[in-house]
Parts: sequence; C-alpha cells; structure tokens
Amino acid sequence: MKKWLWISVLAFAFLIGCSPESSAKGKQTITVYESDANAEYVIPREVNYKKGTEEALIHFIFDEVVVEKVKLIDYQIEDGTLVLNLDDGVRLVQGSAGGQMFMGSLAESYFKNFPDVQEIVLLHNGLSKEQLDHVFIGQPITREQSFQKPK
Repeated sequence: MKKWLWISVLAFAFLIGCSPESSAKGKQTITVYESDANAEYVIPREVNYKKGTEEALIHFIFDEVVVEKVKLIDYQIEDGTLVLNLDDGVRLVQGSAGGQMFMGSLAESYFKNFPDVQEIVLLHNGLSKEQLDHVFIGQPITREQSFQKPK
C-alpha cells in the first residue's frame, strides 16, 4: 500500500512539474532597442519572448520596436543580409530623428538577436528605388553603423 502511495505522489509531482504554467521552458529574454528620451540614440530593453520559429522572432522583434504604423509585409535572410519589406506606413515616419530611431531600433535589435546577419536592407512594397526623406530604402545598414551612444 505504501509503495502505491509513493508511486502516486511521485507521478503527481512529475506531472505538476511538467505543466506549462509552472515551467519557464519555451521562454527566453531577448534584447530589443528603442529610442532614448531625446531621440538621439537607441537604448536596450529586455523583453520576454516565447521561443518559436525564425519567422515568429522576426515578427516579434518588429512589433516590439516599431512604434509607427508600419507593417512588415515579408522578409528574407540570405547570405548574411536581412531584407525587410515594409508597407506604405513607412512613409509616415517623420523627421530625421524619427527616421534614425526607426532604422536604429530595427537594426540594433536584429543584429543583437541574429548574429549571422551582417546587414539589413529595407524595402518599400518590394522596391529598393524609392527615396523617402528620412528612411534609407534599398541601402544596406551594416553592423559597423551604430545607433547606440558611444561608450
């Protein structure tokens, strides 16, 4: 009788320990970047992320850092280049500081979380030709460019 009691207690403890509510399994903390109070540099911020696919992480980061009404149409990673295809909302990014913070928060966040990405290219509706006043469309943003405050 005692043997069955111990087996039942151990089985119950095992089941409780494996429940999704009590386990941090599948979650991680990642770093994303956002504008500082003066819109001069980007600063890091820790966020909780439920582990998923590469696509899920790409979209999660985009949604975390973009405060403008810009949608990510799609993306592609090839040969160390991340290409982000943005919708017409990118036209609403205002001012040179706004453009710098938009590009900087995206670049620093993706570089931090995707170590194999060496450059990021922004497209507008699949095109790289368009010149927007404050967002560089079609021009690579490299790891060497920094939007963080110099140390």
